[in-house]
Amino acid sequence: MEMVIIGVSTRRVSQITEELCGTTFSKTTVSDLCGGWIPSRAAGITTRLRARIPFSFLFVDAVYTKVREDGRVRSRGVLISYGINEKGYRTILSLKIDDSESTDAWKNYFDWLKGRGLKGVDVVVSDDHGGFVSAVQKAFQVTTWQRCQAHFQRNVHDRLPKNLKSEGTDQVKAILHAPDLTVARTLLQSFLDAYQEKAPS
Repeated sequence: MEMVIIGVSTRRVSQITEELCGTTFSKTTVSDLCGGWIPSRAAGITTRLRARIPFSFLFVDAVYTKVREDGRVRSRGVLISYGINEKGYRTILSLKIDDSESTDAWKNYFDWLKGRGLKGVDVVVSDDHGGFVSAVQKAFQVTTWQRCQAHFQRNVHDRLPKNLKSEGTDQVKAILHAPDLTVARTLLQSFLDAYQEKAPS
């Protein structure tokens, strides 16, 4: 079966790679990713993971894109993950095409990663996918799930009224970047007091 990723937005790929890797990429690099770099490098990523290096943090996301499969164009999900090891280094672990973001799809994805050598995961970070948390609990019994801060900030931003988006988003950032738990809780309460009536959602 032949499968080719098509129609991937360079802007979307840029957003995903910057969010996953924490750095900005050149237009040339993003163009290479959209032009077929992702499928051609997948085998290399698989080989490197077989070294069984422990990753304390696992970050995962999914993007939907068009693929040409057996002569037909279909919408498929691309599951993406990177790990952070005990020294703080980030490594892209895999790109895998699947049909959905269901609990079963994520559980199969995690089992696939573990079968390739993933171990030592202490925290899994992702958006608030419907079946994701359940899949984490099944695949990593002693692992903590944490909602991705970047996704969370976007979710809050989208729910704020237009005239409050800028200041509200800045206040959420301040909470997430607080120097300690006491300050974070104080800033959170201040945010709730300020917006619970102006923006209840």
